[in-house]
Amino acid sequence: MLQDAVLDLDDAFERFFKKQTRYPQFKKKHGKRQSFTYPQGVKVDGAKAWLPKIGWVRFRKSREIEGVIKRATISRRASGWTISFNCEAEIDAPEPSPILAENSVGIDLGSIDLVTTSHGEKTRNSRHYRQWERKLKREQRRHARKQKGSSNRRKQKQRVARLHERIANRRKDSLHKISRKLVDDNQAIFCEDLNVLGIAKGLGKSVGDAGWGELLRQLKYKAEWAGKTFLQIGRYFPSSKRCSECGCKHGELERSARRWICPTCGVEHDRDINAAVNIHREGLQYVAAGHAETQNACGEPVRPAKRARLGEARISRL
Repeated sequence: MLQDAVLDLDDAFERFFKKQTRYPQFKKKHGKRQSFTYPQGVKVDGAKAWLPKIGWVRFRKSREIEGVIKRATISRRASGWTISFNCEAEIDAPEPSPILAENSVGIDLGSIDLVTTSHGEKTRNSRHYRQWERKLKREQRRHARKQKGSSNRRKQKQRVARLHERIANRRKDSLHKISRKLVDDNQAIFCEDLNVLGIAKGLGKSVGDAGWGELLRQLKYKAEWAGKTFLQIGRYFPSSKRCSECGCKHGELERSARRWICPTCGVEHDRDINAAVNIHREGLQYVAAGHAETQNACGEPVRPAKRARLGEARISRL
């Protein structure tokens, strides 16, 4: 546990000196994130895990553990304690297929339609937070009315936390299904390099509720594991304003316009589908120029990873 804490501290200082984060702070005893890690000494026997200095702990196994256990992380959430195992296993590298227009796709992310593909398919944004917003506000008002320091206030705080966790779990589940389908159906996925934090300053809840950053993260590592290509094109590429038929750039296109007509060729476009087609076309040009190997999968070559995180299991009793 101490080894992992020192590594986390070193990572925090590196980020601070790179001006990515603020100065590291001590971990609060009652903070939002309560977890500790075992870098070695963890054993699993059926539905029980041996944790050094704690002993045998029962947990609900969601799937069989494959490979060698490298580390285990114990985390506390609103619904209870969970344990996650990080394992190392050999994975057969799949044969890479050539990237063609038929087996690749360009995607455009939005707040109304979460994902729009260059094939014309759209996936609606489920808006999980918006669906539960009224109930969440009601529970938060009840929490504010409770007397500070009372047991009822503590119990109500737990109800609010569980509701937040339920919303986050539903969002993450839908994003996993979308990313898995995109990776399984295509050899290459092209997307824009979005400034998610910058966009969130203007759109706020809609961006956070959509989960763009989490979706891009899942696409990157799943494509890497499957030996496929995930490529993000330039951030300032005018995907929405460029006509996919004649290449004319419509500089006066308003953000609220969902459909627009090209002033040069007269073709009517769906804004999101047109952007996805342009992204797909630009991605294929990058691949043809030989830039894909250095820009996908977090800047590393596409190879299946040896280390795989096998989900989280809930501890039934400590």
